[in-house]
Amino acid sequence: MFAKINFSCKNSEEVFELTYWVKKCPIPYCQGDRQKVTITYVQACGGIVRKIEGQNQYILLIRKKNSPLWTLPKGHQENDESEQETAIREVQEETGYCCRIEKKAGEIQFQYQKNDQNFCERVNYFIMIPKNNLNAFDTGEVEEVHWAEIREAQSLLFYQNEKNLIQNIIQEKI
Repeated sequence: MFAKINFSCKNSEEVFELTYWVKKCPIPYCQGDRQKVTITYVQACGGIVRKIEGQNQYILLIRKKNSPLWTLPKGHQENDESEQETAIREVQEETGYCCRIEKKAGEIQFQYQKNDQNFCERVNYFIMIPKNNLNAFDTGEVEEVHWAEIREAQSLLFYQNEKNLIQNIIQEKI
């Protein structure tokens, strides 16, 4: 269905453009039967923060402002940060927990639209252990932080790709 695919890099930023052509353009001002679509690549990192109490394992979830959805903490990588630094910073900002990384948990990718722009986001997740008790978290962005037993966490999470990461932990694949 796609006639042409082009990749390009803008400046020295981690922003890439993916261009492809769609047949039968519904927009009257495009050329012929093709429409240019641009997707911006975004790099992010996050944490699967877990604690073990007796025989139970708990996963830390967040619920963003004005959203009913439970997710794992994550955020965009700053220019000079490593993946690990980004994950630690974002988890602390969104949950209030300072953590240490145990190991890499995996990577997910997804696409979304925001303000009529198309994005493809890649998120590297790390399994983390909290080093401290809860401090203040970013109340401007996050509404609630919740420790959930690992199987409950899997059912509470909204996104299937995050559920799959938790399933890998349950099955001890990570």
